[in-house]
Amino acid sequence: MPDRYATDAFDNSHSEIARAYPPLPSWLAGRLLRDDEEVAWVVGPRFNPSWERYATHPLLFLAALAAGGVAWAVGGLIAEGEREVVFGMAYVAGAIVLASIFVLGISSGYFTRLVVTDRRLLIVQGRELCRTWDINRLPRSLLRYRRLADGDDEAPAIDLDALKTMLGSSSDKFAEAGKILALGKRLDQIKTREDGRPRNG
Repeated sequence: MPDRYATDAFDNSHSEIARAYPPLPSWLAGRLLRDDEEVAWVVGPRFNPSWERYATHPLLFLAALAAGGVAWAVGGLIAEGEREVVFGMAYVAGAIVLASIFVLGISSGYFTRLVVTDRRLLIVQGRELCRTWDINRLPRSLLRYRRLADGDDEAPAIDLDALKTMLGSSSDKFAEAGKILALGKRLDQIKTREDGRPRNG
């Protein structure tokens, strides 16, 4: 009977992959990663600007509220009671707030990443954790076993080749948000089938 999991000797492949791919932004890694958790692979959007952390921050909405309020107040002072001008500035204030909502929504959707660590698989949208699976809650087809340094014990690791095949992206670095989210649903479906399958023996 063939082994259910592939087994490899420990070979530091995670650190090599971490160097080969763009790392998770430090400000995002600080929010998401646990102590001593190491990133093995990140796939996500092609465009990774330095201002991403601001375009996805909830404070953008509060700043827009403040700016809209100031615009409305200044407009009221300048207009000296003219209703048309006051209403016009109210529309401007509303537009500023509405624009911030669109920016937050679009940015969080665009900056969607699949992050693989030595302990978990994560889907991140913007600066927030959307989904997470501990390594022992992943489908068996995505697990392989690697020998630890002492040569006796084995530890599970995520099979990156199998994960890339399942993701179906043409690139090892970039993937659209839709594909990443669809992968999350597929993982849940596979795991549900596995958990419902009767065990032999």
